[in-house]
Amino acid sequence: MFDRMLKSARFNRDTFLALKDDSTATGQALIVLALAGASFGVGFAASIGFGTMGILVGAVFGAVVSIALGIVWVSLTFLIGRSLFGGRSNYWSLARPVFFSTSPGLIFLIMSIPVSPIPDVARAIGVAWIAISTVIAVKSAMGLDTQRSLVIFIIVAFIVFLGYGFVASLLSAI
Repeated sequence: MFDRMLKSARFNRDTFLALKDDSTATGQALIVLALAGASFGVGFAASIGFGTMGILVGAVFGAVVSIALGIVWVSLTFLIGRSLFGGRSNYWSLARPVFFSTSPGLIFLIMSIPVSPIPDVARAIGVAWIAISTVIAVKSAMGLDTQRSLVIFIIVAFIVFLGYGFVASLLSAI
């Protein structure tokens, strides 16, 4: 699993293609997604000064949210990629490479270093790295060109941000 994580973080197309075809890697892909989310939760909680219990809660919350968001992300990517752009993949053949594309998310642990601007730089690098890796994973898994994969990423990101804003506005009204 760690070898595939490293290769995914290095944008290795062959690794994404192998993950597409390896149905036994679905559990590993979910673990990678949860690790990236937990890393963000730990890094974020530590960066805002939470103690040990807050960091543990951040890890669990981050893992759960990342799995939920990952499923939403892949579902939207699958629907848009197949219906609008003619991508060729089934759901889990797309999900495995996309979930592994979050491997660079382990860099979020660096956010726990309490020296400005390290948390902000680590967060920016992690998000950009995951975004690039995701575009390459979608390109590989769906058999699309880079431009179509990038457009799918932008559309899905826009929808997710709109959804986040909608949910946040509902919660703030409560």
